[in-house]
Amino acid sequence: MNTNFNGALKAWQQLLSTEQITLNESDLLAAATATFATNASVLAVLYPERSQLKACLQIAREFKQPVYTVSSGKNWGYGSQVPVESNSVIINLNRLKTIASYDKKHGVVSVEAGVTQAELAEFLKRQGDLHWMDCTGSSASCSVVGNTLERGFGHTVYGEHVKHVCGIEVMLANGQIIRTGLHRFNDAKAAGVYQAGLGPALDGLFFQSNLGVVLSITLWLMPKPECFLAFYVTSPNDELEKLVEALTSLKREGYLTSLPHIANTCRVLPGLQQYPADATDIKEYPLSKARLSGLRKHWQLGQWHVSGALYGKRAQVKLAKAALKAQFRKFNNIQLNFVSDGLLNAIEKYQWLLSVLLRRDMARVLAVLKPVHLMMKGQPSDTFLSSAYWRMPTLPKSGYALDTDGVGLMWCAVVAPADGGHARCIEQIVQQVLMPLGFDAGITFTLLSERCLDAVISISFNRNSDDGIAWDSRAETCRKQLYQTLLQAGYYPYRIDISMMSFMAKHSAQEYEQLLQHLKQVFDADNVLSPGRYIASK
Repeated sequence: MNTNFNGALKAWQQLLSTEQITLNESDLLAAATATFATNASVLAVLYPERSQLKACLQIAREFKQPVYTVSSGKNWGYGSQVPVESNSVIINLNRLKTIASYDKKHGVVSVEAGVTQAELAEFLKRQGDLHWMDCTGSSASCSVVGNTLERGFGHTVYGEHVKHVCGIEVMLANGQIIRTGLHRFNDAKAAGVYQAGLGPALDGLFFQSNLGVVLSITLWLMPKPECFLAFYVTSPNDELEKLVEALTSLKREGYLTSLPHIANTCRVLPGLQQYPADATDIKEYPLSKARLSGLRKHWQLGQWHVSGALYGKRAQVKLAKAALKAQFRKFNNIQLNFVSDGLLNAIEKYQWLLSVLLRRDMARVLAVLKPVHLMMKGQPSDTFLSSAYWRMPTLPKSGYALDTDGVGLMWCAVVAPADGGHARCIEQIVQQVLMPLGFDAGITFTLLSERCLDAVISISFNRNSDDGIAWDSRAETCRKQLYQTLLQAGYYPYRIDISMMSFMAKHSAQEYEQLLQHLKQVFDADNVLSPGRYIASK
């Protein structure tokens, strides 16, 4: 065992209580387990209070023991809570639970690193339900701060989270606390409403970096609209380019303010069912076109599915609804459905009758539709985690523990101009790389803005499979080929998993990497804070 760790551990044991330190071998093994193969070992997990964090970092520096901070550790598909490098200690910040400085007039709130999506949503309800948070399709127990620092996104008008941060509070490796923007001034009245601050802005240095430990963020919230209307588009034909162009046009014209998601069949199916058992028996990987066609017919699915929502005054929503109708009239045989709160309640009430009339399993459809509807109103749910179990034989009876359940999942997320041609090029690359290696080509496009498109690709498998296929190894091969092909075509990621940190550094400009190394030396000369995370180790 690392002698630096022994000394650090003794010091941490004097500082923290027994329940604040995890040393049990099985628990450490679980902490070092992600949804894909990893090699990094975890020596201990610490759960300090905010008041103890500075001393924890001082001990790490004294003994030069690398530490990785996590908010909830549920960064599934990107590495969970596993460190980039071995022989490291995890500092879990889930005890930092303060929600403060809620400004009801301007929709501003400060949340600490341990605050989950569910906790913030519940807080806002208790405060009068005046504002909505923007939540993701991940777990309700995921950290708001953690997702924001990874530049995560959701669905509403405030869907691109990083754009709605107005100051952060960060602890440097030496224990010093820095507040960015106008928060650096003790009595600045506009600290929570003016993002730029004064002079050089430091905020961006602490997103996707290892230069400090973010304790809290000041977040802008979406005012609860007078009117909300969800919309869903089903395209039976493969009209991806036209869908992207239509939605982009609506965004540029100001009718569509939310972040619409465009998902193909292989992304929608895992939310409705699991991989067909007989297909697993005969090792049909991925699903054949004939079987996909049959499942599409069974669930009445299209080639592409769009989900989004309209927000604002009733007159605004009415205009936007008319604009969507006019735009999608240009398509052949497309389905455009609007779902209000009232209609959703009616579907839920009469689902048995609708199942008979539509010849469709409305209970299962509703089990997906309702959480999506609520998510677009700022209410998080664990429901969507079931889709990660697509290749697993069964769903867990209680709770989702993706890492220890053996779920295989890698996310690859790239950005491109908001253009139908770019979307098609990415989709074709995904098909060409994933399918020959036995993976279903699941992909979701999201219009982050009228200019930028995000593509999230899922590499889904069963790590515990007994079919004789080395899925972990095959997934690693698939991920590498996918990145190489996408990069060669000019499509770069906006977010990467722990195994791709050094890979992406090699594809970066040398001058940029040298500057990052210099900044790391300034902020953390001992390189104890999350070494190798986004800023590659020397």
